[in-house]
Amino acid sequence: MDFERCLFTRRSVRKFDNKPLDDKIIESIITAGIYAPSACNFQAWKFIVVRDEKKKKILKNYILDNAPVCIIVVYRNDLYVTGRKHYDYIQSAAAAIENMLLYAHSIGIGGCWLCHYPKQEKIRSDFHIPDNFDIIGLVALGFPKEGSENTKEQMEYHYGSEMAFKEHKRRFTLEQVICNENFSILEGDCTTVLYPKKMSVLKNTVKYYWKKFFDRGGGVKSEDWIETGFIKCFRGDYCPV
Repeated sequence: MDFERCLFTRRSVRKFDNKPLDDKIIESIITAGIYAPSACNFQAWKFIVVRDEKKKKILKNYILDNAPVCIIVVYRNDLYVTGRKHYDYIQSAAAAIENMLLYAHSIGIGGCWLCHYPKQEKIRSDFHIPDNFDIIGLVALGFPKEGSENTKEQMEYHYGSEMAFKEHKRRFTLEQVICNENFSILEGDCTTVLYPKKMSVLKNTVKYYWKKFFDRGGGVKSEDWIETGFIKCFRGDYCPV
C-alpha cells in the first residue's frame, strides 16, 4: 500500500476477528513505532504487549474483549528536557502510536488508539510499571472483522453524521483549521462547535457503551444504572469504554 493511500484510508477499528496475531507482525508494528521522532531523540518508550484475557480485562475497555492483542505504551516522565511543562514525553509516545497505527493499516491489521482505562496507579500495580514511566495510551490490534457495522449513534458521535462516516469526511475544512501568523477563529470551526453537536447523541452513545459493559458482566443491567453511568461519564468520573 502506498503512503498516500495508507494515510487517507486508515480508520479506527473496534471489532476484530478472533484470528491471533503472529509475534513477527506485532514486532514489525512496534518497530514502526520506535522509528517515530522523540524529544531530544531519547526514545524512552516501552511497549507492553498484552495477550492474556485476564490481564486485558484489568484495562476495562470493551474493545479489548475482541482484540487479540493490546499494547500499553509508556514513556519516561523524569527526563526533564522540557519535562511536564511542555509534555514532550507525551508528544514522543503519541508520535510512536501514530506510526504504529499507520504501519498496521498498511499491512492489513486493524488498530484503535484507546484513551479510556483505569487510573495510572492501578495499571502501574498490575503491570509492574515504575513511577518514572507514565501510561500514554493503549493500542488494540487485530485483523478487522468482516461485515461489522457501527451503530447510528457511533457514526454520529465520531463523525457528526452517517454520511460523513461513510465518506470518511473531516469535521472541518482546511480554511477552518489553518491560521496564518496568529490564532484565528472562523465561523463553524472547532472553537465554537459542541462535541458532539447534540447532547442526545452523546447520551445515546454512552448508553450504548454502558450496555456493552453490562453485557460482559460489568454489573446489574438496569436503566437506572445506565443513566448513572451517563452522568459519571459526562462529569469525567469514570467511563468503561
